[in-house]
Amino acid sequence: MKIFTFVIILFSLMVNAQTKKINLKIDHQALLVNDLKKSGDFYIKVLGFQEIENASGGSPKRWFKNSEGKEIHLIYREKTVDELPKDIHMAYKVDDLISFIDHLKNLGIEFSDWPGNKNKVQLREDGFNQIYIQDPTGYWIEINDVK
Repeated sequence: MKIFTFVIILFSLMVNAQTKKINLKIDHQALLVNDLKKSGDFYIKVLGFQEIENASGGSPKRWFKNSEGKEIHLIYREKTVDELPKDIHMAYKVDDLISFIDHLKNLGIEFSDWPGNKNKVQLREDGFNQIYIQDPTGYWIEINDVK
């Protein structure tokens, strides 16, 4: 009887461990940049990030958060990536894509659709619009109007 009880308890623990929900949330993204000032200014002026305290110390870096409190950590490295395909990108959504495009134009920031057509907005198959921009290091950023 003791062995049977032990097996039942062990089985229950195994099932519980396998079905326990993992509550994974985004904390931050870290990007290597070769010009902290230029890249940091881009995230502030173009994307509206707010600079926050770099609590980690260590190597030269700047920390930022967006309106949802999600963080980007820019870390200085003299050598960064040579070229990134557009498939590797960050994506942010805005309430009004047309106003955001006007904002980009006022700042002289180029944008394109997925195929790379300059100043073109792409209508996705799911009915939402998107554009792509690049930060000063060359990281691709999708801006869309997903609700």
